[in-house]
Amino acid sequence: MKAAAYYGPRDVRVGEVAKPGLERGDVLLRVRACGICGSDLHTYRHGLFEDLGVPVEAGGRVMGHEFSGEVVEINGEAAGVKVGDRVCTVGMGGNAEYYRVPAMMSVALLPIPEGISFEEAATTEPLATSLHAVNLAAPADGETHVIIGAGIIGLGALQVLKATTSVRTIVVDISDRRLEVARQLGADVTVNAGREDPLQKIVELTGPEHMSFMPVMTGRADTVYDCAGLPLDYTGTPVLQQAITMTKENGKVVVVSIFEKPPELEINLLVRKGITLYGSWAWSFDEFRHALELIGSGKVDRKPLITHTFPLDRASEAYETQLKAEEAVKVLILP
Repeated sequence: MKAAAYYGPRDVRVGEVAKPGLERGDVLLRVRACGICGSDLHTYRHGLFEDLGVPVEAGGRVMGHEFSGEVVEINGEAAGVKVGDRVCTVGMGGNAEYYRVPAMMSVALLPIPEGISFEEAATTEPLATSLHAVNLAAPADGETHVIIGAGIIGLGALQVLKATTSVRTIVVDISDRRLEVARQLGADVTVNAGREDPLQKIVELTGPEHMSFMPVMTGRADTVYDCAGLPLDYTGTPVLQQAITMTKENGKVVVVSIFEKPPELEINLLVRKGITLYGSWAWSFDEFRHALELIGSGKVDRKPLITHTFPLDRASEAYETQLKAEEAVKVLILP
């Protein structure tokens, strides 16, 4: 079968690899759509987290963990699944024509709701990640929530907030393209951090908060989501520091991004403000299922987020496109 394998930074090649064999109870999927995740980009761009890929014979690693497909073979029986079913699932190695679902993971094969495309279903995993971040924040109606980083995770958090709460939403990014998508999805306010100081803007929008023993004026957002992280080549104030400064006393900061280097932080401000800091990693299976239900019900529309699709043979071009924040939101590979 064909697969796109990673061999080093900026080096993804398509070639022939062995088609997965099946043990008793295993399910074989014909992959129909696979998204390129931010974690894939950390590997592709800088060689970080290389062990996330699945090794292949030629020495490369097949990435891709957010995908959908069609059941084409079952060795024996798998509860609730039959050949021909349209399903979405998770695992490592989705940048390939076929994917083996081990018997113990067949419970993670969820049927794609009628009327939902393979492409939309392939965005279920990142939506579940966004949902988990929002669940950690436990938003209450009437609050102000700030999302820094309007990639697939930040925009997903916006969609979850709009679908399930009545909070005021402010989205911050440097990409006009992504901010336009945020407005399309219902963001109450968008801020281009490349043209105006996001902290100053949040202070204007939420009102200033003067903290004793602290020399800076801070914002009063109830929750701030750091969906940007810290790239290796970034030299400004870390987004996490901005988030801490934007948040009100006893507010919440949810970190749902990967840091490519350690940030320099003013921890005293975190301590003085009594902020609750959450690390948000992945999701529970119930959240994964709920994310697909949100898509299937129409409460969340993922189509505006899918900006590019590429055949498997152009996987390298797909990865390069996903790096271009001004052009792309979610890039899918269609094996």
